[in-house]
Amino acid sequence: MAETDLILAAKATLVEPVMVDGEIGPITLDPNGMLRVSTKPGYFAPISGALTTSGNTLVADVSDASNVMLHVKNTGSAAMAAGAFVFEGSVDSTDGSDGTWFALQAVRSDSNTIENGRAASSLAVGTGQGYAWELSVNAVRWFRVRCTTSVTNNAIALWTIIRGTYASEPIPGIQPHAVTGSGTFNVSGSVTANSPTGTGFALISAASTNATLLRSSPCNLFELSVFNPTGFEVYIKLYDKASAPIVGTDVPIATISPNFTNVHIFGRLGKRFTTGLAIAMTQEAQANNTTPVSAGVQVSGTYI
Repeated sequence: MAETDLILAAKATLVEPVMVDGEIGPITLDPNGMLRVSTKPGYFAPISGALTTSGNTLVADVSDASNVMLHVKNTGSAAMAAGAFVFEGSVDSTDGSDGTWFALQAVRSDSNTIENGRAASSLAVGTGQGYAWELSVNAVRWFRVRCTTSVTNNAIALWTIIRGTYASEPIPGIQPHAVTGSGTFNVSGSVTANSPTGTGFALISAASTNATLLRSSPCNLFELSVFNPTGFEVYIKLYDKASAPIVGTDVPIATISPNFTNVHIFGRLGKRFTTGLAIAMTQEAQANNTTPVSAGVQVSGTYI
């Protein structure tokens, strides 16, 4: 038998898979001439149907499909100005008409836009939509396009459903996201980031408690340096609030006791202040102490 005849025979032959150890079975090819590795179909014929009246549906069995691609074209004799459609799936339908149906999200092929269907919009005679929709139907048994608003008289919405069987996901419907506070980044196909630079501060104490507001909104304190040349004890008190602290009444969330020179690093993520960052200095460590420090204590730091 010629090689061509063997290939044609292999395409035409569908045998049960080998199930017994040591058993040898023939190689079979799918309709595209590729090695058949599953009894599931490797190819589905397109499904097309005209939807013109509210309630009309175009149904596809997707129990063996991974994704579907959808497209619509006006094959009527009048421009289609009216007509709306939704995309739906079912996990319990037995024939494509019974069961419970629910909305499915699809991604437009021309943009990162997620839609549940096609709203009424203009479509000239003989013109197809300028984009298609793709969506995942993994674990869905049936899929349908349903007309919810009748199309313009003499217009015809011809829908086509292409089912895919390969293990892939539809194109990602990436929407912009933003993170505010320490910085902002936008995601839309590729990633760009604006790195925060941080804000530094420096204080030299007066002969008081030096109650000071450093930032009136949330931030992270990353480092704090203290130089105390006065010869007296000094305690640096940090407060999570959006106004200058009331020393002796407000409770600090951190108290730092330097000797002569001290540098404090608060780690890679910093110390979080959820309301704001305020500071004060006293000669005693107790939260309610109000003893002022001497002039000349130097404090600096960085927050984001």
